[in-house]
Amino acid sequence: MRKSVLLGAGIALAVALGSADAEAQLFRMPTGPGAWYIGGEGGWTTLEKQSGTALASPFTQSFQDGFNIGLRGGYEWGPLRIEEEFSFRQNGIRSASIGSPAAPVICGLSTCSATTNGNRNAYAFMTNLIYDFAFGWPFPVTPHVGGGIGAVLLKDGWGIPNQGTVASDSQWVLGWQGIAGIRYNINPSLAFDLDYRYLGTEDPSFRFSGSGAAKVPGVVGSSYTSGYSTHSVLASLSVRFGAPPPPVVARPAPPPPPPPITRKVFLVFFDWDKATITPEGMAILQQAAAAWRSGAPVTIQVTGYADRSGSPGYNQRLSERRANNVAGAMVGLGVPRQAMAVSGRGENDNRVPTADGVREPQNRRVEIVFP
Repeated sequence: MRKSVLLGAGIALAVALGSADAEAQLFRMPTGPGAWYIGGEGGWTTLEKQSGTALASPFTQSFQDGFNIGLRGGYEWGPLRIEEEFSFRQNGIRSASIGSPAAPVICGLSTCSATTNGNRNAYAFMTNLIYDFAFGWPFPVTPHVGGGIGAVLLKDGWGIPNQGTVASDSQWVLGWQGIAGIRYNINPSLAFDLDYRYLGTEDPSFRFSGSGAAKVPGVVGSSYTSGYSTHSVLASLSVRFGAPPPPVVARPAPPPPPPPITRKVFLVFFDWDKATITPEGMAILQQAAAAWRSGAPVTIQVTGYADRSGSPGYNQRLSERRANNVAGAMVGLGVPRQAMAVSGRGENDNRVPTADGVREPQNRRVEIVFP
């Protein structure tokens, strides 16, 4: 079962990466300070049927769906999150069955099964590493994947109706989990996550004990092995705390002001309804970056525009994405982000005046202006 889960997780990740927009910069290196965060989580969990051995015989348990609640806290640095998580999972134990050779001794049959009552509880303390992907979508939603490792306290407590308790024991085991989900950034301080989380552990061993087990000679004090692999769907709400501002460093007196710089304008054009930088546009950006590096440090204006073929609101967001993509490419070419004033003007200031709804290539642009 574990192999199939890992294979499924790998296929899901490959599909997610393969379907990304061509313009997406998936792997961003963290820059600047990060932020601490804390949050709560809760949702549904299902525990697969588990197989093991008891009294040298095959032994299985089946479980009911249950709940998963917990707390998480960590540090968010660019697209990376490292977090500590505590979660409590509970699943009711529906039934237990045992096969030969123990079954004839216990119930006179080659295989015996009993309806049970009780729970399998898991207290998981995990360290997780999560990566958020930036696809440049016009809405503040980002997918993420991750994994974790930690310690899990498993507790089995169950019995047979009208017979009494059969087992009540706990054991610490090593646990691991896979994570995939989406994050909605409500605002800079608040984020909502919807996650799938798979948690698996080493096979635990529990002792038979209680009045129900005492009715079968030789059972009390013996143990049974089981397994643990759960699938959970969780919703969580996290609060970010802003990182402290960088320390103020004394700087030497500024040099004399540079001579006036001749105003320069570089134009990068885009395909319709796209924010992807074309090879021709990248060549223009290389020229603009070279011009910036060859002169005195100045602040340049990076302004995005759209044509009038969409709604004003959508065109405003599209122009901002175009401007941000250009600014990101300029950073990669050696121009510091703080040397750029980045903005979007939507369908305003058309280079070629048109009626509403007209697709005009000259209006789908980003202007890089040197003062």
